Amino acid sequence: MSPLIGLDYGLRRIGIAVSDDSDTIALALGTHREGLDGSIVERLRSIASERACTGVVVGWPVTAGGEVGDMARRARSFAEKIERALGLPVVMVDERYSSQEAERSLRLAGRKRPKEEIDAVAAQLILQQHLDAQARRRKDP
Repeated sequence: MSPLIGLDYGLRRIGIAVSDDSDTIALALGTHREGLDGSIVERLRSIASERACTGVVVGWPVTAGGEVGDMARRARSFAEKIERALGLPVVMVDERYSSQEAERSLRLAGRKRPKEEIDAVAAQLILQQHLDAQARRRKDP
């Protein structure tokens, strides 16, 4: 197995996480600020190269009712752009409530953090959800 990159897509910030070499644990890596931190494609290309990543998981922000709204369409378009640019497979994962869960996790840990950290933890949660689902499928085919 090889590491994966997890992304929490947003218009202003994109949370970034990576998995460990065994695809068991997701780790928050940081946040990319659109318009301030250069090219997200180049940053992801660098991460993928340094860590020998084999795929990307992008959060898909469907509505609470499971409908595809404007942000979900934008996230899908972003995922397609990343897939073309990196040449890596991209999987979309339902991310309903990931940012709220990230904020709650940080608050329970006694840490009120800026939005940038919340976005990185949201990416970690999205990626962890995918890793856990993969592990369940391997265990119970």
